[in-house]
Amino acid sequence: MNDETILALGGFCKELLGDSAFHALVQLHEQQCASDLMRTQPHETKRREYLYAAFQGFQEFRVLAEKFAEAFDALPQHQDQSTVVYTPDPIDDPRVHDIYDGQN
Repeated sequence: MNDETILALGGFCKELLGDSAFHALVQLHEQQCASDLMRTQPHETKRREYLYAAFQGFQEFRVLAEKFAEAFDALPQHQDQSTVVYTPDPIDDPRVHDIYDGQN
């Protein structure tokens, strides 16, 4: 992934993760997931699996955002982030482990 993409997405993720409204939304989502799980009946195994998978998916999204924010902080040019505009790279690998390998 190129530095421009990391600067754009990383800056956005850093702002998002630091936003109190987003933090409140995350807490509400986690509480709702727990509440939904607790309301399932003992025979509703598939429903519990679905709810857990939804919860895990959101947790993975949050971890991805944290990785972008960390990669953003690791780049020396992040101070000039206001001029960066995200443009997707058509050959870019979207897998999480590819966020930043230290090469351009």
